[in-house]
Amino acid sequence: MDLQIIKDSENPIVLEDLDSLVTSFPLWEFFRDQSIFITGGNGHLASYLLRSLLYANHLLDLNLNITCLARSHRSDLFRLLPWISSPSLDVVYGPVESYAYCGTKPHSIVIHAASGATPSVYQYNPVGIILPNSVGTMRLCHQAHIWNSKRFLFFSSGEVYGTNKSLLFSEDSYGYLDPCSLRSCYAESKRCGESTCVAYSHQYGLHVVIARIFHTYGPQMKLDDGRVFQDFIRDALEGREIRISSLGDARRSFCYLSDATRGFLHLIVHGSSGEAYNLSNPATETSIRDLANLIANLSDPPREVCFVNEKHFKPGYMCSPVHRSLPSIAKIQKLGWNPVVDLHQGTSRTFDSYLN
Repeated sequence: MDLQIIKDSENPIVLEDLDSLVTSFPLWEFFRDQSIFITGGNGHLASYLLRSLLYANHLLDLNLNITCLARSHRSDLFRLLPWISSPSLDVVYGPVESYAYCGTKPHSIVIHAASGATPSVYQYNPVGIILPNSVGTMRLCHQAHIWNSKRFLFFSSGEVYGTNKSLLFSEDSYGYLDPCSLRSCYAESKRCGESTCVAYSHQYGLHVVIARIFHTYGPQMKLDDGRVFQDFIRDALEGREIRISSLGDARRSFCYLSDATRGFLHLIVHGSSGEAYNLSNPATETSIRDLANLIANLSDPPREVCFVNEKHFKPGYMCSPVHRSLPSIAKIQKLGWNPVVDLHQGTSRTFDSYLN
């Protein structure tokens, strides 16, 4: 495969990130000669990880073979288009909760990233949210056990903590989560997936590591996703006011996508089996109002920020009851990972990626 074709067709901001990832990550030899199975590899987070692996494979001659499971032939593969003809990549199709693994060659590394995560979907398709995280995780863990895979990485979520009263919470600081709330379809199924991973680690010795992912952003987000970061970027790109459908005082930390990708790689190599790790950037904590102002000032000329009635702005959107989400990352830092992209730099790179 001609690497120059990839460089010519890939988003330039993404390509800069991939260059930085390959040159700065010191543990690529762990992946040499590995066969990797990744579910949801066409998604926003997992596609960066997949493309990082493919890019490292081309530059470092790692002899990787990667199978990407996409939900259906209608799945949006636009992020993977520059890489789709790579001889190291095989894209297969089917829901992870019912995919037939018969005849699929064994894979030494399994990454389970297939999961709906859009709050606007929780109301009209909660079962579709639950199945990949519960049944899909159970079937994939079992398959990894049959394959005798040496690593299994599960993409979980910071939502498993529920409403947390701790100022800076670690991996054992759980808060209240109502299982009878429709919005809990995502968090509860992620909890189920985590329990399944730990069970397979304990009973069968499967080396399973759990990444608890918090707000992660970067190039090629779907701007109709319904989440606040995407809404603000879309407003700015379309030349209108940045609209806030709340008081804007909720606080979140935001992790840039290349930082998160390095975190996934560190967890695959160094994560302890049966353990969960927060993956976030607490140093970027900001209010939704301040985030709106930051993105408004990326435009030329700067946009105004205004408040709108949430009932008219996001029909069907199910807001989070969590006012502040600030995780501790001390546990994953011990593995050698630290986020390096600050909020202004990451937001600017994200905004610029849509102008190319």
